[in-house]
Amino acid sequence: MVFSQTGIPGLTADYYHGYFYDTLSFFNTTTPLVRNRPIENINFAEAETDNFGVGPVATYYRPNHPDEFSGLFQGKLYVATAGQYTFYLGSDDAAYFWLDDNPQPLAFNAGDKLGFRETSKTCPLAAGIHTIKIHYGEHGGSQGLMLRYQGPGLVKQLVPNGVLYSPALPVFTPVLTTFDVTLKSRQVALNWATTSEQNSELFVIERSTDGVTFVELLRQPGAGTSSEPHAYEAVDRKPKAGMNFYRVVQFRSDRPPVYSPIKAVDLQPIQFVIDVYPVPNNGTFFVRVQPADIEIVRLEMLDMSGRRMYKRDVPLYEGTSLRMQPDLSTGMYLIRLTTNEGTALKKVPLGG
Repeated sequence: MVFSQTGIPGLTADYYHGYFYDTLSFFNTTTPLVRNRPIENINFAEAETDNFGVGPVATYYRPNHPDEFSGLFQGKLYVATAGQYTFYLGSDDAAYFWLDDNPQPLAFNAGDKLGFRETSKTCPLAAGIHTIKIHYGEHGGSQGLMLRYQGPGLVKQLVPNGVLYSPALPVFTPVLTTFDVTLKSRQVALNWATTSEQNSELFVIERSTDGVTFVELLRQPGAGTSSEPHAYEAVDRKPKAGMNFYRVVQFRSDRPPVYSPIKAVDLQPIQFVIDVYPVPNNGTFFVRVQPADIEIVRLEMLDMSGRRMYKRDVPLYEGTSLRMQPDLSTGMYLIRLTTNEGTALKKVPLGG
């Protein structure tokens, strides 16, 4: 397929006065009061205030508490990897999620008698571009609408604007086509690619340990405006022990940031082996830790009641022995070694 223009991230929304009462013909017989409003993604957390920004489209029985409105959300979904995908549709009140012009909704929440609830449905998807559509309605009380997904290499997450495209361009080039994270020798290789870029200033890799709060890890310049493919790579040399979540953020000069899907790796903690010799000793001894990498670690000695009696920051090298002369009285102690990978303990007698 030949693409003509760089895709426009996000979706479009039409808003209608009145609740559709699960009658989908409402959207064909009613004229929207707001048409083709650009939105980033389906992320309207449950609220009683105007989180959809519908303004005078709704009916207001209380100030700033919109009721009696409906919405139609449309666009394209780019899928990088073929496989089984699960979609999670959360809504208050009714919502119907359609995929690829199928005559039946993939997932739906019918009626207006329940609060915010989430339903899910799994289906196979080919790699490429798919059509999505959501019919939504708010009758009374709180309102909300969210669309999440999970698939090959993807943890459950909001469908990000980096894989959503406006229907304004029937033929387009997707921007971010791949994003891969690979754990290699306790470092994480990060690779992403674009088929085209528009006003692309900067890519930022963000990392999280909970999948919610992200911080900047590193950055690379974008390609400006280009119809040529570009490949990028980076390395997280110090991932955290446990789950590490990553995403790419594209900063453009003409619009808000564009987010990739979230990818994750699980870095299992290293099981350290601490050797202490000689035993017995005269108060001077050696410590060797395996495995080890070149880093500064904290070595502490605790008495058997848990009080810290000695502390030292030392470089840790594979196979290197650390000479210790803590000048402590004769007795049994615990060595506590703290690294980026965690903590290890070892009993050691001094003197005797």
